[in-house]
Amino acid sequence: MMGQRWSDVVRLGSITLVGSIDYRVEFACQVYSFIRHEKPGLICVEAPIALRDQIITAVNRLPYHSVIIFGNDSNQYTGLIIEGSDGIFEAVRSGTELGIPLWFLDPMARNRRGPSDNLPESYTIDQIGQKTFLESVLGQTLSNKRDSDHPTRELFIAARLQEAARTYERVLFVGSLETIKPLVSLLEEPQAIPLLKLESAKAVVVAPLHPDTLKKGFTDIPRITEAYEDWRQDQETEFPPDRHEQIISLMREAIQYYGQQTRQEIPEYVHLTWAKFLRKWLKAKGMMLPDLFHLVVSARAAMDEDLAYHVHEYLSDYSWENDPNDPAAVQLDEDSLHYYGHKITLHKRLRSLFIGPNRRYRLKAVNSGKWKEHLKQKWETSDPDQIDICSYPPEDVLIEKWGESLVKHATHLMQTSQSISEPFVSDIGGGVDIRETLRRFYENRIYVKSREEGSLEFGSVVIIFDEDPDRERFLFEMTWLGEHSQESDMAFYSTPPGQDVIGPGISRMEHGGFMLSYPPLRMFDVWRDPTFNFVPTRHERLLVAGIAYAEKPGIVYAARKPPAQRWKKLAKSMGRRIVYIPLGSLNPIHVSKMRTFHMLKNKGVRNYTSDYLKR
Repeated sequence: MMGQRWSDVVRLGSITLVGSIDYRVEFACQVYSFIRHEKPGLICVEAPIALRDQIITAVNRLPYHSVIIFGNDSNQYTGLIIEGSDGIFEAVRSGTELGIPLWFLDPMARNRRGPSDNLPESYTIDQIGQKTFLESVLGQTLSNKRDSDHPTRELFIAARLQEAARTYERVLFVGSLETIKPLVSLLEEPQAIPLLKLESAKAVVVAPLHPDTLKKGFTDIPRITEAYEDWRQDQETEFPPDRHEQIISLMREAIQYYGQQTRQEIPEYVHLTWAKFLRKWLKAKGMMLPDLFHLVVSARAAMDEDLAYHVHEYLSDYSWENDPNDPAAVQLDEDSLHYYGHKITLHKRLRSLFIGPNRRYRLKAVNSGKWKEHLKQKWETSDPDQIDICSYPPEDVLIEKWGESLVKHATHLMQTSQSISEPFVSDIGGGVDIRETLRRFYENRIYVKSREEGSLEFGSVVIIFDEDPDRERFLFEMTWLGEHSQESDMAFYSTPPGQDVIGPGISRMEHGGFMLSYPPLRMFDVWRDPTFNFVPTRHERLLVAGIAYAEKPGIVYAARKPPAQRWKKLAKSMGRRIVYIPLGSLNPIHVSKMRTFHMLKNKGVRNYTSDYLKR
């Protein structure tokens, strides 16, 4: 059990020294248990004197996390995370709850170091006891790794502890584990307070910590901190489970969480691979138990990034998280996981950009009586004065055929890029590769083409003729649904209707860009759908809509410039792939012809449109 050896600490007369490793819940549990059992008369902590008021304010907000932003004399600002899993902050917390006097003894305003591979594992110390550990060989190695750049600071702390011991009967000191052994040596002899200027902190601000910061590995695993907070509020149980038992339980729960979120069942071999990889990796690093970084990276190695993303998401969940929409919340660093100097960026596999099971389809629209009546209308019986804009069917056929030809062109490009050559042995493969055979003529061998297995099916086609970033020419935006099973849904931006009228109810227009997606009758209005509001430009909005609505994994993208890398990553996260076709590689006459189309006032206008187009 965690923290059960709370009494195995260093004692020097009326002074008790308890060491702590930053943001490790075992030490918070030990400090909490010690204070409740021993009831010291004074609690001294190795925390900055200059931040006393702000630390007490932030500790009073626990179990909600806070961050103290402060600057030094060099105008360099840093953040101090206040979390319940830290032994020093637990001492401050317990002292304020029980009304025990608090002394802050650190004369320097410093940031916490966070996790480090120079420190021993908290699980080991928790199992054998702190005093036993410090007297062992492992404790000797700890003193060799100690940072002794500021010996005057330790003299100041020792002198203040001796001063406290002359006033109070039982004094508890909670500080860094690395400080305990040098303090023991200093406390054996009387110490005078050295001449030392206390560092000040400028522009100090206490703010709530943004919940996304908990995912960065700055502190202990949020789920383990949450378990400690639950135990702290429930006095019925004596001690919480140790870290080993909690990690085993969290791994099982994370896999269950992945299954619930993705509705996929993980094969049994993934469980075993995850555990075996983790065990061998920790052994190679000389560690006993993993941290957040090791759990996430090993999950990715055992299966894929999608599993690692959900494992990270589950382990980083915390019941008492701050409001992410709070404008005062502080978010530290970028959206990456940092640990031991390593960095890992995770991408979740998006199943859909849409919310809700039926959000993707226009079920209500296509089942309505108005829509069915619209499809039943015939050209001959349409009211010529009715306003019900539509397209010209022969042009629709040409656009659909052009879309099919672009799909074939993209397929050819993929096959060409995947084509490899190998020496002829027994199978002719895809035919003789004459170019490779001549290039390696000196080898006296024949090379044949061999293509990789598998092909890509395409669900959307996006063509961008003009990006028009300033919206100067192509002001009109619209989404058209296919009228039958042979037509695609279409979203486009173009020149406004009515500028070039060539006949009664017939307006000639020019595409700036359009997107085709098949099968039809699925697309909401792309231009007014808030799902795509995160996309900054119109041509990129068409591409993202093509990715979102694609039923097949391939998306054809024809434009003058290739798509941005962020949209390639988005497509990859959804199991899609963008195949780029330079617009300049296509027949310019055909491209110019496809840019022009006609919008009709209603279906009745279709009866005489061909007469005006011939003119």
